[in-house]
Amino acid sequence: MTSIQSNQHIKGLIIGLTAGMGGGLVSLGGGTLVIPMLMGWAGLSPVNARGTALFVSLFTASMAGLVYARHGMFDLRVILWVAVPALLVTPLAAAWSENWPAARLKAGFGVVVMLGGLLVIFRDLITTSALVPENLQLPYLLAVGIIEGLVAGVIGISGGPVLAPLFVFGLGMPQQLAQGCSLLARLPAVLTGSWENWRLGNVWMSLVPSLAFGAIIGAWLGSRIALALPEQGLRIAFGILLVLLGLHYLHGSRRARTRLPVSEWKP
Repeated sequence: MTSIQSNQHIKGLIIGLTAGMGGGLVSLGGGTLVIPMLMGWAGLSPVNARGTALFVSLFTASMAGLVYARHGMFDLRVILWVAVPALLVTPLAAAWSENWPAARLKAGFGVVVMLGGLLVIFRDLITTSALVPENLQLPYLLAVGIIEGLVAGVIGISGGPVLAPLFVFGLGMPQQLAQGCSLLARLPAVLTGSWENWRLGNVWMSLVPSLAFGAIIGAWLGSRIALALPEQGLRIAFGILLVLLGLHYLHGSRRARTRLPVSEWKP
């Protein structure tokens, strides 16, 4: 193994650990943390970074979801009704959005994530119970699954910034349960999205072993920490991270737009 290859694998291990810790601790990780690191540190193109990050999310969500499930932090009904539409929508969204302007996607996603973070932080001031009535929860979960599929396919992240807030606010779930359901419900969408990106040649397979190894270790550790934390503290920390993440995406979209001539922007 050359020194360049060794250096790349070390980078992959560190990026994977970061993704795993984020996924296990606060249900973030996949594309949210990995895409910027793969682009800025490992030198991948935006398309390859998106596909590789989604592929690595398989390992993060599987390990973290297993830890949460072993502690009873899952609801099978919620997981199934979200996973099925997400499974169908994700590959279609990935192919459909291949040439969409990234800056506008980032801006819209940033606004949605910030709103979700604020709702999570101030949930107790708004409502202490489920916002969605029981008789409307099935269509609500199907809609959440469609949203998850769109986010995974278009943005290239595994859905934690969207799913967990919708579970916490819409269904009144405690944060740990919402994160467990989020991790397990996203697995089918991540699987189909990964397949589509691999088929399109967007997964940098040489980095996957080191990324996956780091992600598995980080996800196990992050999940154990999250389960030991008080619910309200974890929820508020999660909400703050979402607000910061939304600001990051908004800032990134403005920077990208200023670098493009008006003639290159599409409606």
